[in-house]
Amino acid sequence: MPQASKQTHSKTTNSFVSKAKQSGWSELNGAVLAESQPLDRAVGGAPFCFGLRETKVAQTSVVGASDLRSHALQWMAKVDVDPLSLPRSLLTRKQWQSALPLFAAHLKTEPDHAEALNGLGRCLIGVGDISGGVATLAEAVKLAPENVSYVSDLGEAFEASGRHVPALECFDIAQKLAPAEPTYVLSSARVLYVLGQLELGVQLLEVSAAVWPTDADVARCYATFLEAVGRPKEALVQWKKALELSPENSATYANFVAFRRPSEMDDFERRLDAGLKQKNTKTDEVRFRFAKVAAQEEQGEYEGAYRSLQIANRRFFEMSGFDATQEERLFEGLKQQFSQQSDVTPSAKERSTTPIFILGLPRSGSSLTETILGCHSEVSQGGELDYLAPLVKQMGLLQTPLTSEQADALGDAYMSRLTQSGRAHYVTDKMPLNFRLIGHIVTALPQARIVHVYRDPKACCWSNFRHFFAGDGLGFTADAESLIRYFEMYQDLMAFWHGRFPGRIIDVDYEALVQDPDTQIPTLIQALGLEWQDACLSPQDSGNVMRTASQDQVRKKIYKGSANGWRRYEAQAGGWLSRLPDHQPTGG
Repeated sequence: MPQASKQTHSKTTNSFVSKAKQSGWSELNGAVLAESQPLDRAVGGAPFCFGLRETKVAQTSVVGASDLRSHALQWMAKVDVDPLSLPRSLLTRKQWQSALPLFAAHLKTEPDHAEALNGLGRCLIGVGDISGGVATLAEAVKLAPENVSYVSDLGEAFEASGRHVPALECFDIAQKLAPAEPTYVLSSARVLYVLGQLELGVQLLEVSAAVWPTDADVARCYATFLEAVGRPKEALVQWKKALELSPENSATYANFVAFRRPSEMDDFERRLDAGLKQKNTKTDEVRFRFAKVAAQEEQGEYEGAYRSLQIANRRFFEMSGFDATQEERLFEGLKQQFSQQSDVTPSAKERSTTPIFILGLPRSGSSLTETILGCHSEVSQGGELDYLAPLVKQMGLLQTPLTSEQADALGDAYMSRLTQSGRAHYVTDKMPLNFRLIGHIVTALPQARIVHVYRDPKACCWSNFRHFFAGDGLGFTADAESLIRYFEMYQDLMAFWHGRFPGRIIDVDYEALVQDPDTQIPTLIQALGLEWQDACLSPQDSGNVMRTASQDQVRKKIYKGSANGWRRYEAQAGGWLSRLPDHQPTGG
């Protein structure tokens, strides 16, 4: 890369991080090198990363771990090989539980070995111990601050924990350590997207596109940001560039049809069919198939589109590992937990920000609801924030009722993430599956508002079946039987929450909202305790950014047509859709 380009890129990177910090973002006091305290806990009052070597690893429950460690160490001693070669290889294969005790054993004899600490931290992240992983990865960075991989790994761990501001600063450091590598720029862009700092992301990617004009990933990422900030003409230029540079990349096709009609791209379907004929992973095939569905739909070939959709969903369902029985146990456990939950009083804390949870099944109208609320001057759109569920899991807050201390800890941890980039008086969190955690919300965040958006069952379930979800935890959407069962469990759990917490849940009927917005929107605003503002009636005029697959819809004047999209497939999917109940214009 030419020296001038490096300097320009570095200047821009410094500029956007500085702007972020000026907006109220926290700093890491020396680029996370001082990070030693855990995110949520400590062992015996000492930083968790230190207790980890003596306590956590020794208590790690891994089947055959002791034998594996013993045999591995004996073998490596005999053949005189690098003692980290085996755990390093296991780590590459993502065999976290097998690699973990081997890294831990090495740290017993060499406690300040940076690579072993990094490997152990990555294993802890892999097995779900996010807090321990972050603290251990920070130890590795302190020992080897110039190792760009270690810094990036720490950034990804912060990101996994919902601590996006320190994650962004880690990736900024990584950019400075490796200015010729676009990977860390893309990592920064990913975090900016989550934080809703899209204009900063556009600035970063505008420079990056000039520095790396032949990088398809940069072009695709830039196109996504441009779409989100409402610059479609410029976005189309980047989409075309990404496809020209890497016509075999399945992600470009899948992302493009999430924003655009296939006919807007020259020769789209021919290239798509060529991609389908190449040797693909299951993930690649799923992406190509969903893009094929969009192309066939646009041409009115619904029978062929449904066949493509069935293939794509079958592959996606296989990869997801969704287990309906396990999910049913979770739902029943939640009902039992909060049937026994006594009223607890979290410590009275002055919070300047109030969360508004917008929840329900995916594809129920949460994006439109959030956009309407985001038109209010006191409300900031947070988007789908993956904060609450990971915190509940990490803090072990399932199965047994919460104590006052646990409720305090959960509320504090959630709010620290919600407000990390500076927010308005009210902030929306529209992660749909938070409907499962209404009990935790009411108990730990008593000031929170809860908005439950529901929709005609056939329209909602069809939209889920039709949609390509890139994230985890939504495998039920790809299988008709699982989808129907999940819908039944959702209805049952929502009925339980309504009975358990009367008056705490505001129901929004999507069909009623689009049929009569002039009545329904003021009713919602009043229920939230907000003063009326006329701007809420015109979400299509909102200048707010859109980070959702529904963005094209919410940028249009509120319309009714989306509720009947499933009828185009009635001949193919009518059998299983008919098993769903008719829409009832009442909550739950």
